[in-house]
Amino acid sequence: MLRRTRSSTKDQQPCPVKLNKAVKHNSTVATGRLRNITNTVRMSTEQEEEPRGKPSSEPPRKKKRPNSIAGQSTSQPELVAFEKLRVVLGRHYFDVCRRLVLDYVPRCVKQVTECAQHHANKRGPRTKRVGLMRQNHTLEQIPEQRPDQFVEFLYQALMRNEFIDSELFGAGLQLILTINRPSTELQVDYDVLNIVSGTSDALLKCLERFPPCRWDLRAAYQDIVFGHLDADCFKKCDRKEGLFRNIIHLLEFCIETGDPEQSSSHSKHRKGTKKAKQEEDIFFSNYNSWMTQNSQIYDFDKLSRAERFERLFTSLRIIVKMLEMDLAMWILRNPTKTRQNLCLSSRCPLVAQLVWDGDYGSVNLFVKKLFQMYINVIALQYPEENIAILSRLLNLVAVCVNLSEFQHNDGMLQYPCLKTNSEYFAKQLWKTLETSPYYSVNVCLATIHHTRTPFVLLSLSEELIRKLHRHDHPTNIRGFFQHLLSSNWLDCGTEKRAAKTIAGEQSKNPPYPVLNRQKIRTKTSEITQQEYVDLLFVGLRAYCDVYQIPAYFRAIMVQSPNDAETASGENVASDLFPTTVPTAPNRLVKHLRKHESRFPGSTRIVSEDVTDERMIFQGVAVNGELLLEYREDIKYLMLIEQQLKKLKSPEEMRLFRKWITFLSEVDPSLKMNIN
Repeated sequence: MLRRTRSSTKDQQPCPVKLNKAVKHNSTVATGRLRNITNTVRMSTEQEEEPRGKPSSEPPRKKKRPNSIAGQSTSQPELVAFEKLRVVLGRHYFDVCRRLVLDYVPRCVKQVTECAQHHANKRGPRTKRVGLMRQNHTLEQIPEQRPDQFVEFLYQALMRNEFIDSELFGAGLQLILTINRPSTELQVDYDVLNIVSGTSDALLKCLERFPPCRWDLRAAYQDIVFGHLDADCFKKCDRKEGLFRNIIHLLEFCIETGDPEQSSSHSKHRKGTKKAKQEEDIFFSNYNSWMTQNSQIYDFDKLSRAERFERLFTSLRIIVKMLEMDLAMWILRNPTKTRQNLCLSSRCPLVAQLVWDGDYGSVNLFVKKLFQMYINVIALQYPEENIAILSRLLNLVAVCVNLSEFQHNDGMLQYPCLKTNSEYFAKQLWKTLETSPYYSVNVCLATIHHTRTPFVLLSLSEELIRKLHRHDHPTNIRGFFQHLLSSNWLDCGTEKRAAKTIAGEQSKNPPYPVLNRQKIRTKTSEITQQEYVDLLFVGLRAYCDVYQIPAYFRAIMVQSPNDAETASGENVASDLFPTTVPTAPNRLVKHLRKHESRFPGSTRIVSEDVTDERMIFQGVAVNGELLLEYREDIKYLMLIEQQLKKLKSPEEMRLFRKWITFLSEVDPSLKMNIN
C-alpha cells in the first residue's frame, strides 16, 4: 500500500449535509447488525459449513444494495474519513486484549467461532466433571497427610478432560494458603514449594481448558469466588464476604500488621535438636501422640511473613486471571445493552458481582480499600510481580466502571465514552494517593508506571503535571503540544540527586515492610528533567490509547496503489512497476523498497492490517463534530513531530527518546537518529 506524508495532506472541512446523510445511512445499516458477537459468528460459520452440492431449502434472497458510502469514497474524501473512523473505533471496541491490557491472549478470544459453537451453545454437550466419589477421595488426601496425592489427582482429572468443580478448586486455593513445612520426623518425599507451585499450575490449566465463558460452568465459578475458607485459622474471616474478599482482607491485614516472633519460634520448634528428640521419645510413648505432634500442619497463621504474602498473591493471581478471561468474553458477547446487562446480577461479569452490590460503577468502600492497598504496596516497594497482580485487578474494576456508562441511542453507541463515573473513579485514586502518608513525587511516578488503564493514566499524569506546574492547557494533543512549547522541564533538577534518593530508600526497606501510618510526609517534591518529559509522554500515550489516535492516523494516511499511481504520474509508475517484476506480494514489496529513492516524497510503503470484519463493531456512533475533533488531534500530532525535528543536540534527542520512538511507530516518515 502507498501512504501520503504530511506535506501532501490538506485540511479539508467536511460537508455537514453529506456527513448527516452518512450518519443516517450508517444508523440504519448498523441497527440490523447489532447482535451478540458469538451468535453472529456462529450463524456465519453454520452457513459456510453447508454442503455445496445440495441446494438450499430456503427461498432465494434479494441481493443487497452496495454501501453508498463505499460507492462515494473516491469522490467524497470526507465520507472516507468518516467511514475509516467508524472502522477504527469499531475494531478497537472488540479488541478486548488491548482494552483490558492483557499479558496474554485467551484461547476463546483467538477462536471466537469455536467458543460460540461449543461454549455458548446450550444445545451442545455439557462439560464433563469429576464424579462425586472421586471428589471425596481427592479431598481426603489433604487431612490424611498426602497433599502431593491431592495435586496428582488434580492433574489426572485434567488428563481425563474433566472439570474439577468448585469444591476441589476452592480446596486447592485453601491448600496454597495454609500448607506449612512438614516436620523432619515425617520424612516426606515432597516439598512445600512444589506443592504450592503444582497446585497453582493445575488450577491455571483448569482455567485454560475450562474457561468461565462456558455457559454450564458459570454457577461453578460463582461458587468458587463466593466460596469460603474452611480451615480453623480462618475462623475470624466473615463467611458472607466470600473467598475473594477474604483474600483481599487478609492481604490488607498483613500489610498493616506484622508478627515476626511467632513465625521464628514456630520454625525453631519444627526443626528441633537431637537432645529434644530424645526427650520427646521418652515423653511420647505411643504412635498417636507422636502423630499429633509431627503431623502435617495447615495453618496460615504459622507461616512466616514472606510466605504469607507469597501465598496470598499466588491465590490472587489465579482469581484475577479467571476474572480477566470472564470479562474479555463478556465484552464480546454484550456489544448492545452493555449498561443494562452490567447492572443485572444474572448477566453481569464476575468482577462486577464481586465488587458491587447493586451500586454498579460507583466508588464504594471496597474500591476505596483497593485504592489504599494499591498505593501502599507501591509506596512500600513490594516485588514488581505482586504489584502487577493488584494493578491487573484495579484495571478490571476501572473497565467495568467505564462500561457502566455505555448507553445506546437509536441503536448507536458513543465510544470511547468517559463520563462522570470514569472521571470520579480516576480522581478518587489520585485523592487516595495525595492523602497517603507516603505521598511524594517518586511514589506518584511509580503509581503511574504500574497503572494499566489508559483513562486512569491520563487523569493521574494530568493531576501530577498540574501539581508541579499550574496551567490551563486542555487535556488533548493540543495541550501536550503547548507543554512542549512551554519547556517547563528546564526548571527541574538533575538526575543524579533523584537516583541517590531512590537507591537509599530501596536499601532501607525489607522485602515486605509493614505499613507505618505515623510516617511524616516529605516536603520535597523534586523531579528530574527526564522524569518530567517522560510524564508528559505518558499522558500523550494514554490519550492516544483512549481515543485510538495512532490507528486513525495510519488509516487516513493509507491510500490504494491505484490512487497513488494516479497522483504520482504514469511515468513514475511505469518505471517502478515494470513488466519484469513478479506479481507476488513479497517480491513486489522488496522491489519497491529497493527503488524507494525513486518514489515521490508523498508516498510510502506500509503494511495493512488484515482483520475479520465480524470483529468490527458496527454500532459506534460517529458524527461531524467527532470527526472534526479527530482532525484537530491529527493536526497537532503533526505539529509535535515538527517540533521534535527541531531537536539537534544529542542530549535533547536522548531526553525525548520515548517521544521519537512512539511517533516513529505512528508515522514512519519521522526518521530521527536517537543513538
